[in-house]
Amino acid sequence: MDGEKDTQVGEIATPSMPQPPPEYAKALTWTLEQQMQEMTRRSMWMQMMEKKLLSFSPRPTDVIIATSAKSGTTWVSHICHQIRTKGAEPDFENQVPDVTTLLEMTGSPVLPIDLNTMVQPAEPRIYCTHHLYERVPKGGKLIYCFRDQKDALFSFYPFVDSMMALKGRVSLPVFIEHCTNNMHWTANNLRNLLAWWEHRHDADVLFLFYDDLKEDHTGCVRRIAKFIGVDCDEETIARVVHTTTHAEMVKHHSKFDNHNTIPLRAKMHGDDPPSEFTGRVRKDRGKSGDGQKLPLEVQQSIDQEWHDIITAKLGFRDLKEMRATLKKEMDCDAV
Repeated sequence: MDGEKDTQVGEIATPSMPQPPPEYAKALTWTLEQQMQEMTRRSMWMQMMEKKLLSFSPRPTDVIIATSAKSGTTWVSHICHQIRTKGAEPDFENQVPDVTTLLEMTGSPVLPIDLNTMVQPAEPRIYCTHHLYERVPKGGKLIYCFRDQKDALFSFYPFVDSMMALKGRVSLPVFIEHCTNNMHWTANNLRNLLAWWEHRHDADVLFLFYDDLKEDHTGCVRRIAKFIGVDCDEETIARVVHTTTHAEMVKHHSKFDNHNTIPLRAKMHGDDPPSEFTGRVRKDRGKSGDGQKLPLEVQQSIDQEWHDIITAKLGFRDLKEMRATLKKEMDCDAV
């Protein structure tokens, strides 16, 4: 883009403060003064949360789930929690912070929690993050999950629309423009995928694909249980699989919709809280392949970024080839 430094392949694009397009500010009815106040507030929060994150020392048994947005964070967290509770009925009110917490929000006024002393309902402790590989705290057990970028982007829109109470006032094209041109959504996620791929065989890393969770739910639950060090017999595995299906999670969708933190966040940002939440477990079910509903030019742009970043470095023409390679490697390890 004009006036911006060109980002090279392999380099993470990290603008200091992504600016929303004018349509965002209009939809949020922000004045220039409110926008400046928001930038100052975010800067202070970032410094405070960065300090908290740097002071976090994970235990060897801690589980840190690292994903980009709308790529299985809630699902994998719930699977881990159900494994450690042996498939018990969900008895928590809010997944965050009753069960886990998001590292980059912890220490803010929204989640005033100490990461090192946080008490969780069972062991091992579970943490989540959307941070890039190099910023994820090391020392515990790391679970990475990657989702098709078209599907993730398509799923992100209704979530943000609900979370920020936009009520459709920001159109899908404007939202996509903000994600691609301001947040560098696909480029950063694909470069992060490169980083995790290099560590997929590390003893402290479990590398997952979102579509593998959907296609082999039981097999992935077994892998996760083994990785986090929780012994589960087949009856327990079956119970965990049942309680972590989309149908079961939808029954308890309010436990995953951040209804405890979003109103507080909205108030602190000067926004009206949403009257209802799309939540992190969508009733209309985010399906694999939903990304095909994106405008054709957006799909083509994402395909081009895959080619420029992943194909250029690893040779995989698409996600299907990458998944097949990992499966083949896993099959060889199992022999």
